[in-house]
Amino acid sequence: MPCTLCPPSDLGPGSPLRPQMMESSVYRLARYLEELTTEELKRFKLVLRAGHPQDSWWAQIPRGQIEKADCPDLAVLLVTHYGDRGAWQVSLQAWEKMGLRQLWEQGRKEALPLGYKEKYRDQVRKKFQVLVERNARLGEWVYLSHHYTRLLLVSGHASPGSRERELLASGGLHGHLREERGKPIELQALFDADKGEGGSAPTTVVLLGIAGIGKTTLARKVLLDWALGTFYPGQFDYAFYVNCRTVDVAAQRTVAELLLSWLEGTGPASGAAPVSSMLAQPERLLFVLDGFDELLWGAGGQENGAWVPREEKQRVDVHLRNLLGKRLLPESSLLITTRPMALEKLQQLLEQPRVARVLGFRALERKAYFYRYFPDPGQAGRAWATVQANEVLFALCFVPLVCWTVCTGLRQQMERGEALAQTGRTTTAVYTAFLSSLLHPDRHDPPRSQPANLWGLCSLAATGQQEQRLWFREQDLVRHGLDMATVSTFLHMDQFQDEAKCEAIYSFFHSTFQEFFAALFLVLKQPRWPFCSSRLRKLLKVGSSLEADLPLTIRFLFGLSSRERTGTLEKMVGGPVPQRSQRILLKWIRAQAAQRPRQTKTLELLYCLFETQEPEFVRSAMACFREVKVRVCTRMDGLVVAFCLHGFQSILKIKLDGLGSGATGLGLQEQGLANQEAGTCSLKDVCKDFSSGLWVQRSLCELGLGEDALGDSGMRWLCEDLKQPGCPLQSLKLLNCWLTSDFAGSLSCALSMSQTLTKLDLSYNPLEDQGAALLFRVLERPSCRLQTLCLKKCHLSEESCESLGSVLGTSQTLQWLDLSFNTLGDRGVGLLCRGLRQASCQLQTLRLGKCSLTSRCCLDLASVISLGTKLLWLHLRNNALGDTGLQWLCQGLRAPHCTLRTFDLMNCRLTPACSPSISSVLSAPNTIEFLLLSGNDLEDLGIQELCRGLRHPNCKVQELKIQMCGLTWLGCEALASALCNCPSLRRLDLSDSSLGEEGTKWLCWGLRQRSCRLQNLRLFRSVLSEAAKAELAAVARAKPGLKIHYHRIGWSGLYLLER
Repeated sequence: MPCTLCPPSDLGPGSPLRPQMMESSVYRLARYLEELTTEELKRFKLVLRAGHPQDSWWAQIPRGQIEKADCPDLAVLLVTHYGDRGAWQVSLQAWEKMGLRQLWEQGRKEALPLGYKEKYRDQVRKKFQVLVERNARLGEWVYLSHHYTRLLLVSGHASPGSRERELLASGGLHGHLREERGKPIELQALFDADKGEGGSAPTTVVLLGIAGIGKTTLARKVLLDWALGTFYPGQFDYAFYVNCRTVDVAAQRTVAELLLSWLEGTGPASGAAPVSSMLAQPERLLFVLDGFDELLWGAGGQENGAWVPREEKQRVDVHLRNLLGKRLLPESSLLITTRPMALEKLQQLLEQPRVARVLGFRALERKAYFYRYFPDPGQAGRAWATVQANEVLFALCFVPLVCWTVCTGLRQQMERGEALAQTGRTTTAVYTAFLSSLLHPDRHDPPRSQPANLWGLCSLAATGQQEQRLWFREQDLVRHGLDMATVSTFLHMDQFQDEAKCEAIYSFFHSTFQEFFAALFLVLKQPRWPFCSSRLRKLLKVGSSLEADLPLTIRFLFGLSSRERTGTLEKMVGGPVPQRSQRILLKWIRAQAAQRPRQTKTLELLYCLFETQEPEFVRSAMACFREVKVRVCTRMDGLVVAFCLHGFQSILKIKLDGLGSGATGLGLQEQGLANQEAGTCSLKDVCKDFSSGLWVQRSLCELGLGEDALGDSGMRWLCEDLKQPGCPLQSLKLLNCWLTSDFAGSLSCALSMSQTLTKLDLSYNPLEDQGAALLFRVLERPSCRLQTLCLKKCHLSEESCESLGSVLGTSQTLQWLDLSFNTLGDRGVGLLCRGLRQASCQLQTLRLGKCSLTSRCCLDLASVISLGTKLLWLHLRNNALGDTGLQWLCQGLRAPHCTLRTFDLMNCRLTPACSPSISSVLSAPNTIEFLLLSGNDLEDLGIQELCRGLRHPNCKVQELKIQMCGLTWLGCEALASALCNCPSLRRLDLSDSSLGEEGTKWLCWGLRQRSCRLQNLRLFRSVLSEAAKAELAAVARAKPGLKIHYHRIGWSGLYLLER
């Protein structure tokens, strides 16, 4: 019978897993079971199912699992339930009972006495194999390995926000997102080496996820898998579980004492630990730090990371900082879980971590969770059907904690014999329903917690939020009128190990419940705690920053302020609940809208409004939004946006971006998961609500939909609405919506009838030449009002240029055209120039970035420039024009009728030989105001020649970009002279340059001169000494209005020097 512990491909002769797996008890036991014949294996299973009269623990394995298991699976079941030693004992007794004397004797030799390592592993297995759920009765628990439901992990960058800004700045909005979005990663592959040549295995892995997404369950699963020998078998001798919320950061410990306390907390009663041998082999240690965001650093704990000898005592938080920063046990491996809000703080401590985002359950896993939660398949089916019937609730259940909350409420409804009601549409509704079900578990029994205890819980939570505390001592409970006997449903107790004694500490079951009760505190009315408008305003002030994330408490506040939630609360507390909070919340959200918040903040504000589920309130709030720009990442995001935008009255601009086409964006298409099954949201779901009344108020002037597989059929409604006489839309952006020539035909018909549309962006859609030709024909019609057309990366060729060339000479409105990232070639540009040379051509901006152009097309472009056409902006970046091509272009620029203002030649393979031509253009009468030359090998000689033109009185350049052009200190003297003698120059980009001390001094000399008018200097990724930074800072202080930008070394990112 073949072994299937791992796929055959993973256990080949050259696989590193084979010798490691042979060391584990699971593998050894599987080898023995494979010695049994088919008949003997059946008898062995019969003995296991029958159990043993004096050993009641034999009957723990479910009978169905024994029946279906093959030899490797059966070995895993035995070790999971009985541990290493117990599995051998059970097997030996069964073989003896079956009369298999030879197998029994051979197995006895394998079952040697356990050393500390084996005992510790067995104790860890016992501790982490069981999962005690909240609100469970005494003695109720489940096996983690049976109850665990797979979570979606996606590899990702440590700072997704900076990556998004980088993509938008580089213009690679579509392609890079498709190619570089994180891919799913398995729990068992977290410490695998990076793919590709020279890839190294990480020693620090961060599991990043929102509250309740399952990070702690993942951490416990890692400990259990390690104890069972299935998590990197043979790699780690010891694994430590560190619960960050219970760490005593102020305690003084040596390293050995700290490890001993963690060993005892992870695998208690294992005996005398060989700490010295552990410290001698740190590469064999795995530390699992769970809940970094809940770690309460002591005063200076994060700043003081000085190394101290291991044998000396030091504060625990200092040891932690050294462990995270690889100054303590640098060869050890770290697995850290944290919420996003603590990521920036964590990044400052870590060295090159691997980040994996925990995205929760997909639809299949949600269903699996329900069927694992309910032992009765019939109950599971009824509960799952109830959730599926509620689209919002179904979307919310991607969070495991919400799944558990919903299941608990539904189970209690079943136990009370009630008809299953939909638990709620929002997070607040789910938590409120859960609270109600816990307060009234049985309609015939008294409530578990009286209103006084509920108010005490709320005040405790509010105090914790105000003081940034997550755990409380017994005296805190007494101060708030609580005792553990009556609030054990909501609070969790841990043991806090102090040097002198062991103290009990308490915390809310999950931090989100603390935030929920804190919100309750602000809205409930009680004689001692009247409505706290001052506290509410203070909390809202915390969330007012444009960069800060909104506390979840604010979202709960919006939900609790609704009339429906107010009625539920009044039933729970048996008294009136004030309704003054909505006025304050409405005033606050209007102030937020006036600040034009960023995309992520806008989405958070919409989530707050969604929590109310009151259309009138939402309409009042949305009346202050002049534009809405959000990134739709999940199905829940889409539902929230659709609810808030439906029936709006005054919004002028809407921009919705979706990350990928459902499952495709996460690389899951091979699993056959549709959008809904993947838990993501196609913008189709949002757009359904638009066509019914999108233009009724006649206010919307700009609409952007991007990065989603809308497809031709998904956009039919839009074409129909564009034809309506009352459609006010002026700007339409449909980026990467999988639109083809079929859609182009429908859109061209709509464009010919639209009276208002002037801007159209269809970039990153496979329109091809056929689709583009249909659009170009519309441009010739007098009724078409289109002024701006962007067709980047639409799979166009020189064939499109032939039809477009004739259009450019006849269109009376088209002024801005972007054809970048299309393979037009030199011949295609020649065809375009035929239309551009015509006097009737109205085009002012032409972008041809990365269009496979060479020097051959430059003569045609030079002829267009020299004729004095209306062309003002010409962008040719990322084309191999070379020095010869530039020299031809400069002939056109020197023509007396040339009116070009912006000249973009970034990454065009230019050398110092081209600089005299550019300098001659700047010295002659010209109109060039923006000159972009970054990414060319100009070097110091070329830049010195360029500066001759900058110093000429005819030069009108306002912005000069020579980033990554090989500038060193040798070219800085000429540059400093140009700063003094070019009064028009306002912005200068010298990023990625090697200025050195001497070069920086020359620059500072030029900047200090009164004749220097520069306002903005960029030095990104330039290596600057502390002395150079100090000198630049002095210049910035002395020159009002001058801003100097550079990157600091480290995690902090952009640094801005200004007065």
